[in-house]
Amino acid sequence: MDQLVIGLDIGATWLRAALADEDGKIILRASERTGRSEEELKAQLKRLVRELSARAGSTRIVAVGVGSIGPLDIREGAILNTPNLPVKRVEVVKAIEEELGVPVYMLNDCTAACYGEWLLGAGRGLLNLVYVAFGTGIGGGAVVDGHLLLGEGGNAVEIGHLVVDARGRLKCGCGGRGHWEAYCSGSGIPRFLRAWVAEAGLKPAEVEEELGVSLSQVRTEVVFEAARRGSGVALAFLDEVARLNAAGLASMINAFSPSLITVGGSVALNNFDLFIEKALRYLSDYAFNPVPRIIPSSLGPDATLKGAIALALRPPEELLRLRGEG
Repeated sequence: MDQLVIGLDIGATWLRAALADEDGKIILRASERTGRSEEELKAQLKRLVRELSARAGSTRIVAVGVGSIGPLDIREGAILNTPNLPVKRVEVVKAIEEELGVPVYMLNDCTAACYGEWLLGAGRGLLNLVYVAFGTGIGGGAVVDGHLLLGEGGNAVEIGHLVVDARGRLKCGCGGRGHWEAYCSGSGIPRFLRAWVAEAGLKPAEVEEELGVSLSQVRTEVVFEAARRGSGVALAFLDEVARLNAAGLASMINAFSPSLITVGGSVALNNFDLFIEKALRYLSDYAFNPVPRIIPSSLGPDATLKGAIALALRPPEELLRLRGEG
């Protein structure tokens, strides 16, 4: 074991880190709640990489990869005004490079996950791949003709903000209306359920009795639990969610024409049958291009972390060019 890398997954709630070998195998993990201010988060990142470096002993750390919530400025390696953290700008790359003195590479979390799937997972050897994550929000990444899509500032493939409801019934956390994330994400599903109940003219008290919780306090996992118990309300609502997921997935298929879509994020991975397989029934109503295989991510909940490790091991040419290094 001549050299090691560090991977970091910066989420709105959790900050996860790993020490990995040259093959991408994770040797050591660490996780903690994400800091809530610019200075707290920078200090936290420095401490984590310092501790992991110390655990590496005499083995050299050669690079660090970071997959982060966005939006980003990946030329400068910074998080910008993310709606999910109360921060304006966090100079992630600069902070870690100052601490360790090694190259640090940063991508949007779902772009990193897509890259990990391409290099280390089910997408190996493919020229066209899409990754979609359904968690607190919805994000994605894409490889087209063997090139990782980055876009201006590294913010391409922000698919959670595709419009799937032209009526714009719900407002997204970003302020836009009708966005996929507002309806089908972990944070959006409870709000969509309340709107759907009202629109369908259902009696809230009867719905609450069936779900076993008040509508004001319903959580995404409660909806899936009720559906598995056979709740007609929950199943009918998830059918509406499935149609919107089909529209979103079809937009990805029509835009990028992938040969494989891998799906990650806790909402999808924990409920693939009710959440994704239901949507597949409706894809033909929306898709123009051929529908590819759609499978759970082979990297599971580690997709972004593994992507960060892949980024440290082999930074993509597209990122190096963007940073003026290619």
